[in-house]
Amino acid sequence: MTRGEFVRLLSDDSGKEPILIAQRKSGSRICVEEMSEGTLDQLYLALRLAALDVRRAAGIDLPLILDDVLMTSAEDRSGAILGALADFARGNQVLLFTHHRHIADVAGRCVSPETLTLVPL
Repeated sequence: MTRGEFVRLLSDDSGKEPILIAQRKSGSRICVEEMSEGTLDQLYLALRLAALDVRRAAGIDLPLILDDVLMTSAEDRSGAILGALADFARGNQVLLFTHHRHIADVAGRCVSPETLTLVPL
């Protein structure tokens, strides 16, 4: 979702509270609290998809309903996120609501027509 900028998440349990740390492709690390709002939104979405994958592996399929989840993402990352959501949609129902027309345009470029259904309201 970050187009390769972050390659893994680590947990630091050495303090009073556990800290989630992201590792950049350069090897440098930052705490989640240091991330931009958009990157943090992308992290939380990735964690939500991972949790739903765990449930799916246990035989529980849940739909994913998102509302304007891409509003803090740049266009290139929006395309990557839409691609990840399209991959996830192969096994689950995904509904994405937005009032931003450009998101529909990005989806049209980044998601195959067999996977994408746009419904203007």
